[in-house]
Amino acid sequence: GRLSALARRAESSQTARKSHLAPRMSSPAARTSHLRTPPLSRAFSSDGALASAAATTPLPASTAYRVLLLAIAGSHVFLAAGVVFGWTSLAQILAGQGVGCDGDDCSGQPGVFAFVFTLGTVGSYTSNLPFGYLLDTRGPRFTCVVGSLVQLSGALCMYAATGGSMQLLYVGFFLIGFGGPGIQMATFHMANLFPSMSGTLMAGSTSLFDAGTAIFAGFRAVSATVDLSTCWLWYSAAVLFILLSGLVLWPSAPFAEVETASTAGGGAAKATLREYVCKRQYVYLLLFASIHIMRLNYVVGVFQQQVGSLGFDAAAVDDFVTIFGALLPFGFVGMPLIGYLLDNTPPTVSFALVNAAGVINSVLFIVPNSRPCLLGAMCCVAIGRQFVYSTFFEMLQRFSSPSVFGMLAGIANMCVAATGVMQPSLVSMSTDTFADWGLYSFAPVNLLMIGLVLFLSTQPLPCWQDKAGRASFERAPTTTASVAPLKTALLKDEHKEGTLLSPDSQTPREGWMH
Repeated sequence: GRLSALARRAESSQTARKSHLAPRMSSPAARTSHLRTPPLSRAFSSDGALASAAATTPLPASTAYRVLLLAIAGSHVFLAAGVVFGWTSLAQILAGQGVGCDGDDCSGQPGVFAFVFTLGTVGSYTSNLPFGYLLDTRGPRFTCVVGSLVQLSGALCMYAATGGSMQLLYVGFFLIGFGGPGIQMATFHMANLFPSMSGTLMAGSTSLFDAGTAIFAGFRAVSATVDLSTCWLWYSAAVLFILLSGLVLWPSAPFAEVETASTAGGGAAKATLREYVCKRQYVYLLLFASIHIMRLNYVVGVFQQQVGSLGFDAAAVDDFVTIFGALLPFGFVGMPLIGYLLDNTPPTVSFALVNAAGVINSVLFIVPNSRPCLLGAMCCVAIGRQFVYSTFFEMLQRFSSPSVFGMLAGIANMCVAATGVMQPSLVSMSTDTFADWGLYSFAPVNLLMIGLVLFLSTQPLPCWQDKAGRASFERAPTTTASVAPLKTALLKDEHKEGTLLSPDSQTPREGWMH
């Protein structure tokens, strides 16, 4: 009788457990619905948290094939994702051809070039939302194909624009900027090919994005022997390679193997998108990204004209433009420093570093006839973009819930794009309104940038500390291969770091350190 009672109790307990699990595990779709986008996509994608498709692609068994996929994905990012930000080298070629001039009058050229660069950057920022939607609903292969077609159309327009059409120049550069994020977003899921190295792959993708600015520097290097139209044909062939390799090799559903721990807590109530948008942390991140990217894009867009205004002769200006174009792809050298600070210090330290670099950058651009100051300013621009993007996406990832991360990043990109429309006005202030200031004609805009960054410097502490005045928090665990290691990691982190809190309450919540 006692054995029978124990058997009935065990059977009853097993039935209860099955009924408890049934709602979540009743179908294959339900079993995979908890999977989130891997950390790499959350770092660069504006829609990475919107993944809703249940289907995933098993990892290839061959390690060599995985390495091949990663190598091709890296080539995609290098060739397409950040190419528009190498505008300075391309602008130098166009200036030598008299593009933007009215006969011998080239006074309007800076405004034309600033407008072209603005079109490219606006296209890059605004395309994150539509391509993120395609990635979530149609998969990496479809997203890569669409992005490649847009990029190829832009390259062909730029080829046709060598005949002198300004309209094709405007449309072509916008399409190149618009298509790049689609190609990059289709590679995000490749981080899952080697789950234990996802952080390294994330850093590598960021570096390749910056390295892509060397494409136009290559155009500049061969411009003495190869005409620009031929360069655009070569680039069109490279984009065609992206299109074909993505069509053949990219899966229709993302690779996935591991679960993320970002929703493991699950018990706390989740804030809505509107509530997140209204939080002081997010407002600060919007201002942080918008001001710094506007500042950096202004420098890149008018670099040649600004250097010329500082008292250097034409030969020196050409040399500095060449050096600047060569420096931009090496922004990744700052990754170890910013990565260490983001992982091991309070957020205010990273914000302080980026803001200080921004102030120093603008100050150095005010000093006339100083080669050391100009070289220092150029180095600040090269690593500054890496600092800004790394800090922004890391802090947004910690602050937001995975269910709204994509929309928050998309809104931020739209705000950054909106500040881009101010570029022509800022250029006009320097080249027209304050042209009589001579060596200091660009100083008013640089002083404006200094003031905006100093304002940012006063805000991180009140925006990122909790109600008790504490501002330190650590990143939550990201991926695990099974439930047991996940529990172990969470227990170790809790013992080491303390109770995890939400940014605006005392409710235990993953990702926030008390």
